[in-house]
Amino acid sequence: MDPRRNPLMKTALIRISRYGLKLFLAALAITALLYIMVFTPLGNRLVKPLFQTVLSAYVNAPLEVQTFSLNPNSLHLNIRDEHNNLLHLQGKFSLITQNVHAMYNADFSHNGGLNTLNLPFKTSGVINGNSDIMNLQGVSEIWEGRISYRMRMYDFKPSDVQISLIDIHYQNLMQWLELPHESTTLLTGEINLKGLAHRDVSGVVALQTQTRHFSPSPIIDDNTSFDFLSLFTDDKGKIQPFRLNLTLKASANELGIFEQFAMLPLRGNADLRAILQGDHHRLVLEAKSNIARSASHARIHWKRLRPSYIYLDMKHADAATLFYLFSRSAPIEGKLSVNAESNMTHTAGKISLLNGLTHPDILKRDYRITQPKSHFTTSILLNATPKTIHYNGTFSSDLGRTTIDDTTTHKGMLRDLLKALP
Repeated sequence: MDPRRNPLMKTALIRISRYGLKLFLAALAITALLYIMVFTPLGNRLVKPLFQTVLSAYVNAPLEVQTFSLNPNSLHLNIRDEHNNLLHLQGKFSLITQNVHAMYNADFSHNGGLNTLNLPFKTSGVINGNSDIMNLQGVSEIWEGRISYRMRMYDFKPSDVQISLIDIHYQNLMQWLELPHESTTLLTGEINLKGLAHRDVSGVVALQTQTRHFSPSPIIDDNTSFDFLSLFTDDKGKIQPFRLNLTLKASANELGIFEQFAMLPLRGNADLRAILQGDHHRLVLEAKSNIARSASHARIHWKRLRPSYIYLDMKHADAATLFYLFSRSAPIEGKLSVNAESNMTHTAGKISLLNGLTHPDILKRDYRITQPKSHFTTSILLNATPKTIHYNGTFSSDLGRTTIDDTTTHKGMLRDLLKALP
């Protein structure tokens, strides 16, 4: 039926057209109003106080938005807090694609406010992308050194990270951690990680320290301990699924700088090469080191992030250097080898020392043992459970020889050894 010959249908079509036109005009008016409120100088002045309030609530500190300029093609922000920390952002913004390309710089020289880390630093760089994929690149001045970084984020979550550490002053780092320390040490290194957002992490961490001066500091015991589980669990202690494939490289010419972390008065130098692979079900660490001038190899297994197996093979370590490692005077010299493995319920091992030589003055001063200088060799086997420990072995010197036979206590083993001494 032709609507032109039907008055009722014609009237309905006119009403629908008028209603549609009203909806269109209303939508156009709302769009224009939003445009005026957001993307014009008048709108920016209206939105600025609201933006300042929301941002202050987000950082839980009073902020002053000194500049707020937003239009469909660009943005410009200047923000200052009550501590005189400054943040500047300026660049291009696309309303249609929601992409941003902007330069930023921040001067967070004072603690508090915008500086939620309470760590004085300056940083500048470029931010590029949208809410789905964002790339961040820049340089920070921190701890009297520099950190250059590249970061890719998905849904504002870091995924791929490249970080270069350049001449970081280790003393400043320790002061920030509120740990006693006295050294002239520079920290350099590279950290390249991928897959953080999906918890499928691969990459390389390489760190090096160069120390020119070191003085031991009192070791602080704050009654806290590092929990390996906390790295991979949520707030409720539940293990979150993950996968790791990391290569670790480290070199230090003065191990003493780690005394506060090891809770031991360390000295000496060492290189470390390690691979950490696995997932939340099973994790394996393979490590090699030249510590105490040795050729050392260690392997650690974790099941559900609990240690399940440990293996150690240290070949031809310098005994005097090993004592020096723990800041102790060496009562003996020689080449020390250790081989041991444990499944956490049973431990078996062998300790041997070749070309041994005693130092009577240190034995007397530190261990109250009086004997002349002597050359010796020893080989000791041990088997241990949580309740018992058994030793077997021999000790030979130019002063005597003894056999250690199924000794069940440390004191008994030492007593058997001392039989060889006059």
